[in-house]
Amino acid sequence: MEKSIPVKKSVGIVISGLLLIATNPLLSQEIISASQIGQLTGQPSMNNTGSVNVYGTDLGSMFLHSNGKIYFLFGDTFGSPGPPSSSGYWRSNTMAFTTDTTASDGIIFDAWITDSSGMAKALVEGDHAPNDGTGEVTKIVTAGFSVGQRQFIWFMSVKQWGNPGQWEVNYSKIAYSDDNGNTWNLTEIQHTDTSNFIQVAVAAHNGYLYIWGIPAGRFGSVKLARVLPGDILDGSSYQYYNGSGWSNNENDAVIIVPSPVGELSVIWNPYLQSWLMMYLNENKACIEARFAPQPQGPWSAPETVVCSDRYPALYGAYMHEKYMDNNGETVYFLMSQYGPYNVFLMKAKFRRKETGLSEADSSVPDDYPALLPNYPNPFNPTTTLRYRLGRPAFVTIEIFNPKGERIAVLLNESRPKGNGQIVWYGKNEAGEPVAPGIYICKMTAGMFSSARKLVLIR
Repeated sequence: MEKSIPVKKSVGIVISGLLLIATNPLLSQEIISASQIGQLTGQPSMNNTGSVNVYGTDLGSMFLHSNGKIYFLFGDTFGSPGPPSSSGYWRSNTMAFTTDTTASDGIIFDAWITDSSGMAKALVEGDHAPNDGTGEVTKIVTAGFSVGQRQFIWFMSVKQWGNPGQWEVNYSKIAYSDDNGNTWNLTEIQHTDTSNFIQVAVAAHNGYLYIWGIPAGRFGSVKLARVLPGDILDGSSYQYYNGSGWSNNENDAVIIVPSPVGELSVIWNPYLQSWLMMYLNENKACIEARFAPQPQGPWSAPETVVCSDRYPALYGAYMHEKYMDNNGETVYFLMSQYGPYNVFLMKAKFRRKETGLSEADSSVPDDYPALLPNYPNPFNPTTTLRYRLGRPAFVTIEIFNPKGERIAVLLNESRPKGNGQIVWYGKNEAGEPVAPGIYICKMTAGMFSSARKLVLIR
């Protein structure tokens, strides 16, 4: 395989009358191992949460508050006698907090948000109606974030639990607290029962809050929204990624990660130099990870983290930037198991490596060879690959997977000066459809070589 010529970013070099365009190395990421640190909640556990009448709970998405504490948002919570019956003192959600940012030896809570009796209390209590689809069974908090002294939580109103991985909702909403989580105010920011933003993950980036959303259940796809932190309570200020830019219409949002996705979490990982998404694949009964250079993607093909053969009835995979070692080489996350109905502290170790390919610098002069952005991206099932030649050249356009393995040659012939394009139908050299995920298009023209990322969804 011909390799890209290594040159520094934003530098052009002339060799034998040919111009080499500056490129940036592309990295691939892989999971080396995943293991359990210990049980976070329940009795007994590293926190012995029976002291606040928490014997069974799940989920555990996290956010950092302005007071320096990390807050943990749990789902349906039950008191004594606890699992396996989990029938005592039902609260729809609870919250603990800590100043412990060293996860390698466990995470110890400082305290919980409690009622006057010292028992963990609900932030926004559900109605606890019968599970017959006529009311509200519970309110499940899926994410939280702080802006200054104000805390925000995103929650869904569950209408009815159905078959495994399936449920119906009434709506999803935002609530806020100005007293460190002790009392909460409901807002008018609401998504309807069919919205793709019923369950969310939230992260800050370039001045915005990015909100990755999935619908009710565990079989939906991921779409993306963003909003300025000061506009969280202004529904008209939300923007939705439409595949090429941003729209204020939620209906314009496109799929950036295909189904099935359940209980997702997203963080920036400095070690991997990419965004890291973890979620439950209900069909495989596995926690999976994907990687992307930008919040909108393109997102890689999934990597398996852990599966139910090792941890039965697993779900949820919640991360926070504070819980990483070596800048993100090791990432700690919270995973639930339905059998014990409690939350466990896990860790995953990652490895990064260069693919041998490079991504083109976007600042390419008009008279130089250039591999232009393809459209659409993400795509299904076809995308148009465009290029520009400043002089006649022999052009090769190839498709590689992230491991650097060639799967297709789309063009391999002399081409005249000017613009050209070719369509990739999402198939390999044998004409077989390839799996959804991230791919790399490499263009070679003389001594020029560059590449761009493509993401195929099915």
